[in-house]
Amino acid sequence: MPLQNKHLAVVLQNTYLPFIFEEAEALGIKVTFFYNQEEVEPKHLKNVQNFIPIDLFHTPDKALEIIKAEHHKNPFDGIMTLYEPALEFVSQLTEELNLPGLSPFVISNCRNKQKMREVLKDNDLNTPYFKEVENTEELKNLSLPYPVVVKPSNGFSSQGVSRANNKKELIDSIEKVRRVNEEDLSKFTKNKTGMVIEQFIDGPEFAIETFSVEGEVYVLSIGYKGNSKGPFFEEGVYIAPAQLEENVWQSIAREAARAANALGIEDGPAHIELRLDPAGKPYVIEIGARIGGSGISHYIVKESTGINYMELVFYYVLGLKPPVLKNERKRKRVVGNYIIPVQGYGIFKEIRGLEDVRRDTEVKRVIQFITKGTDILPYPHFSGYPGFILTTHDSYSDCEQYYSYLDNKVKIVYKNKVNA
Repeated sequence: MPLQNKHLAVVLQNTYLPFIFEEAEALGIKVTFFYNQEEVEPKHLKNVQNFIPIDLFHTPDKALEIIKAEHHKNPFDGIMTLYEPALEFVSQLTEELNLPGLSPFVISNCRNKQKMREVLKDNDLNTPYFKEVENTEELKNLSLPYPVVVKPSNGFSSQGVSRANNKKELIDSIEKVRRVNEEDLSKFTKNKTGMVIEQFIDGPEFAIETFSVEGEVYVLSIGYKGNSKGPFFEEGVYIAPAQLEENVWQSIAREAARAANALGIEDGPAHIELRLDPAGKPYVIEIGARIGGSGISHYIVKESTGINYMELVFYYVLGLKPPVLKNERKRKRVVGNYIIPVQGYGIFKEIRGLEDVRRDTEVKRVIQFITKGTDILPYPHFSGYPGFILTTHDSYSDCEQYYSYLDNKVKIVYKNKVNA
């Protein structure tokens, strides 16, 4: 096997989501894992040959030197991360070490929502109204197409994202985003405190998983992500393949591919989130130059199409030519990720119903992230996802029915606050 005995450095992976390690083991890839030194060494990852702690966000220069020193002793064939805030750091590393990867310029444009919008607009993609601001003083001379959405320029996981229907709500949203920037995101974004106001696209949302080879963008999967109206945009479901007419599927796929090309993602993966307006016009909302959801998108693609998404990415980051792909719709099964809703805030006690759910035949994995005693903040702050329930079904309607059952079955209990 061409990947066997290649040496891969993984930076700051969420160890609750082990897909990257499982696929590396299955393909015979040797892994060195640079993990967050604030966490316990993840010795349960049996196939990792070397664990090295780093403090990426407090002492990035030291983290850089640690990884470069390890590479000098035991050279890597490639470096990758699935963690959005670490993308710029890893792109800097790959450039300095002359390893495969996207340039820091490309990653910076994807990470910054204002820059991303500017690039998409300059390349004639469908682009909603957008404006970057620092504070409410800049609203004086703005005429806005309400409703609008306010979000941190360099945020992730829907942190701080909120809808405003008028100027009063907008002022309130800007204050909330300012606090999220300062209190939640500053350690990841090096105090980049900007925020973007953009037109709200009122329609269903989809996630598009792509893989590019020398500028050719292959759309692997399109999944349904719900139709949230706000005021906050807590993620709920991800079901693939989405139920779409062929012409709509093609329209979404074309816009996603154009977005990846416009932003310079000529090789490797992209996770693209897009909405359709009431007329069916697609608007790209977010784009990440990575496998989405710290590996969840790999599960979605592999289970629904049979394509091993992680393997494709390994080929790219390890400097090898990936297997031949075709731009065609593939369907194997209907799969989904049920994202357990926060359901309130306070001191987390437990999630009821999970033990029964684990025994259901539709359920492939139950992953709980939040532990007892964690202080969960109210939205638009983001304290983390409570958990994921990964499922496989014979039909789309079966998946929908099962998720309706989960809505009633899975309940979060807080110690000191009433649930929402």
